[in-house]
Amino acid sequence: MIHTELNGCRISILPVIKGLRSEYNRVKSQIDDSYDCVAVTLSIEDIELFSNMPEDVEYDPSDFDAVYAHFLKQFGDVDVPVPAFKAVVDACMENGTKPIPLEMCDEEFTAAYCDCVKVWDMLKERRLLKKAMKNGFDMSTPESFLKEWDAMANSMKGQYALTLRREEHIAKEIIALTAYKRSILAVIEFERVDGILQELGASL
Repeated sequence: MIHTELNGCRISILPVIKGLRSEYNRVKSQIDDSYDCVAVTLSIEDIELFSNMPEDVEYDPSDFDAVYAHFLKQFGDVDVPVPAFKAVVDACMENGTKPIPLEMCDEEFTAAYCDCVKVWDMLKERRLLKKAMKNGFDMSTPESFLKEWDAMANSMKGQYALTLRREEHIAKEIIALTAYKRSILAVIEFERVDGILQELGASL
């Protein structure tokens, strides 16, 4: 857990590993009524989907997600939807509340994606995934893997531009919450935490 303060509001950031099933119980155990609100890097549409998801839903992962899962499973069982985020939604529902979305809504994200990611980024992604399958990553810890995986993803110019937009948006949402909340628990994927902290730091 990472703690900081902004505008008199205590912000606790819980970095999570997307995909690991073991993250579900870890995250759920951190959510209690000691915070004014729980925020998560999901869109409002994602939160609704997680809240009303049938048990037998099936997923068709992209090549990018499939390769990610291939490596991540070395650290434990992998599941979809993201167990860490599902834990946030489930815990809030049990407490009679709803998590606050930090991610762009679907319409905003689609517009940002189309603006940033070009055809050549998609072509480069295929080459990068082939190289990753051949050369691998630092698998000493999940965090070490994620740092190298994220660096690979952001070596694509369009993906990096999209990442920066996401981090800026998420930080702005957190800052907006500090105007009327005294304490916030923000559940954020590990690989985005440093960038979001930098964005928050620029506003301190």
